[in-house]
Amino acid sequence: MQPTFEQKLNIFSECAEAMPGVVIVHELREKDFKTVYMSSRGLYQLGVSLEELSKMGPKYHDRFFNNEDMEDFIVKLRKLLQKKDPEETFTFFQQVKFKDRQEWVWHIGSIRIFHQADDGSATHLVTVAFPVDRMKHIENKAERLLKENMFFKENLSKFLSLGKRAKEVLKLVALGKSSADIAKELHISIDTVHTHRKNIKKKLNISTSFEFTEYARAYDLI
Repeated sequence: MQPTFEQKLNIFSECAEAMPGVVIVHELREKDFKTVYMSSRGLYQLGVSLEELSKMGPKYHDRFFNNEDMEDFIVKLRKLLQKKDPEETFTFFQQVKFKDRQEWVWHIGSIRIFHQADDGSATHLVTVAFPVDRMKHIENKAERLLKENMFFKENLSKFLSLGKRAKEVLKLVALGKSSADIAKELHISIDTVHTHRKNIKKKLNISTSFEFTEYARAYDLI
């Protein structure tokens, strides 16, 4: 017989307190979630009690976490819940606001199903998170990934307005090709290349070679 959630949490919480990271257990409800457990390390860093977190519901996420990158997290979470596999996990970067620091603190977290109902649907999730602010190469990479992801989403409609040939020109400009080289490679006239470049600049609202490269990298042209 499967142990109850309370039995499982009682056993788990003793071990969680000894872990080097922050451990959080959320109860999944119909329209939101509730924090039912957070290790003392996390409560101290946020400067709140478990009772206060539980009363906040999902609002605690708005208070302590940077939600700019939540869209991708939600997509991964939905897939996790659909699979109903307690062995399935996914890892993510998240920015957290500590009680005594003005800047965000980057964390790397991993999440999985903690408890399931009789039909296999998840009732609770567990997350383990570790700060990465002392490992600058990881923190800088996370910052860059977040900015690139935001650039991708904010400019996707402009990029999709380009035709196939314009995208080819965009790619070749980003690679440092001259108009003459592009004309030769695509078997079009230099005047046509100039027209494409002009239209690309207008549609994307860009003017420099760096901006051409930024778009080409964001949308996997190079």
